[in-house]
Amino acid sequence: MPGTGGAAAAMSVPQVEEPGGTAVSEELASHFEALWRGFAYGIVTPVLGAGASLYGRNDTDGPWNGPPSSSELAELLAKDFKMSQSSNNLLEVAQWVATLKGGSGPLYFALHELFDRDIPMTHLHELLAAIPNRIREASRLRYPPLFVTTNYDDLLEQALTAANEPFDLLAYVAEGNDRGLFRHVAPNGDVTLVEDPQHYDAVNPDVQAVVVKLHGFVNKEDPFDDSYVITEDHYIEYLGRAGRSGRADLRDRLPTHVMGRLTSCHFLFLGYSLRDWNLRSILYDLFDSNKGRFDWWSIQRECPEVEQKSWSAHGVQIFDIPLEQYVQGLNESFDLFFSE
Repeated sequence: MPGTGGAAAAMSVPQVEEPGGTAVSEELASHFEALWRGFAYGIVTPVLGAGASLYGRNDTDGPWNGPPSSSELAELLAKDFKMSQSSNNLLEVAQWVATLKGGSGPLYFALHELFDRDIPMTHLHELLAAIPNRIREASRLRYPPLFVTTNYDDLLEQALTAANEPFDLLAYVAEGNDRGLFRHVAPNGDVTLVEDPQHYDAVNPDVQAVVVKLHGFVNKEDPFDDSYVITEDHYIEYLGRAGRSGRADLRDRLPTHVMGRLTSCHFLFLGYSLRDWNLRSILYDLFDSNKGRFDWWSIQRECPEVEQKSWSAHGVQIFDIPLEQYVQGLNESFDLFFSE
């Protein structure tokens, strides 16, 4: 099991003041130190969930221009395809559309219309994208970061491009002849199907940043090339393609260098919950592989008790803090660590 700390549903330890006036706990300050040290060594993997793309939404005065939440996306699809009984269960609605409204093709086109637009980058994505160069300028960067996301949007890719940070993209293919495999998009735009992950050396997080999109992607250049893990059948297919372990094993899908990083790193969950059973299935293999060598953290506000116990059962420490406040504290703690 990764880590040794239990869940921290609420932090009541003494407060210290960061530059800029952000009050953080001693526990959180210690966490920031471990995080920056891990980023410098290339052993922190941020895992972005749906909540990461909703970053800053509550602070928006005008209409929300970002992507919809999972429940909002379900409601939009239900309305668009005239589902008689409204539902905010995305898997249920997507399965209904794919089964009764002409297949996954119409569903994919509806999703493409929703995600093929310029979504404003968030401070969270900008901060993550800037991390390699900030540490590089401090002459402390050993290896660039690896990012994992289950979001369909391209906010992280946009942020890395804006920061002039080259990266390799690995995106899961949900349908067609190549389903079950990952597609590699190099910084120059070349696309290669990863058919033999054990011997695929073109992607290496020790050389440059890597973004792994576990649930597919929107291709703004070609609407016929989108890939979404979104229906119940997609999830069953995803989990049913068992690897050597007999489970949904990423080790039989991702390049060896990438899996090497994933099995030897801290995980930082941003905008996630363990209610996503597909994520849990993937994590179980990674939990076993880490063997307690690296702490894992989750940033969640008012985490339900059942999720607290689920996280803590796997040694994942919860920081009960708004994501916006966490990002501000992380940003302000950079100079404290790297000025040493």
